[in-house]
Amino acid sequence: MNSIAYALFKLLPKNAISRAFGNFSRAEIPIISSLSAQWFAKRYKINLEESEVPEEGFANIHELFTRKLKSDARIIEDNAEVVCPVDGVLTAFGMLTEKPEYMQAKGKYYRLKNLLRNKELAQRFVGGVWATIYLSPHNYHRIHSPVSGNVTAAYYCPGALWPVNAGSVEKVEGLFSINERLITQINTYDGGEVLLVKIGATNVGRISVDYKKDWFTNSMPPIASRKALFTKWEPEQQIYAYTKGQEIARFETGSTVILICNRAILQRTKYLFAEFEGKKVKMGQALMV
Repeated sequence: MNSIAYALFKLLPKNAISRAFGNFSRAEIPIISSLSAQWFAKRYKINLEESEVPEEGFANIHELFTRKLKSDARIIEDNAEVVCPVDGVLTAFGMLTEKPEYMQAKGKYYRLKNLLRNKELAQRFVGGVWATIYLSPHNYHRIHSPVSGNVTAAYYCPGALWPVNAGSVEKVEGLFSINERLITQINTYDGGEVLLVKIGATNVGRISVDYKKDWFTNSMPPIASRKALFTKWEPEQQIYAYTKGQEIARFETGSTVILICNRAILQRTKYLFAEFEGKKVKMGQALMV
């Protein structure tokens, strides 16, 4: 994104535009909606051979984006403690040290406490590791649990909807801490703790989660007012247990996931992030063993 494009894009009502696109993607306009889905699949070279495709095809772009995979399309690595939650490219990773800033892109950084909007929660993960995974429009957009454990909390952080492609990540300071995001906190059964940070972006119509079915990001009415730092949800009685590789959320177009693992997981595993930096990753493959 060059300086002129950045300046122009800064003025656009990105959230409203994204809601409008989301509404269009979910519409079922005779002929137009199905043809739009077909065009999009061809334009972005989406691999439909691994997907469950209705006999009549996808009714709209939304159905295409949120498509399911065939049951044998991905392998969940049983020997891994942490598996990849999405398909995408692992763009960055690092240790969660006392150093306050973590790499967004070369020359651009963000602070974990700003990403989470919760200083105490950020401090609990010092000594752990993190990885950023970017999803392109052609990717499979459902999000799966990276570990087996219980959802103990979720946080919705209102924000802008800048693109999260390479141009924006390299240009917009603190982008991941600016954009709207929904965070899932998962505790494993042996002291491990994981944060799954799902970051919205331009034309990401919504992010939804399985365990809180009335939460949709970038929606009207919103989950929280834009003045709120975040909205926290904790299960009161029901236990929300997920097995490794089980679907837990979904984007309604591509975006970014930041996976954060605590010190307990790191101390008993080998993390393989360096092997995948800049490379494609698939849901279910081992990231920490």
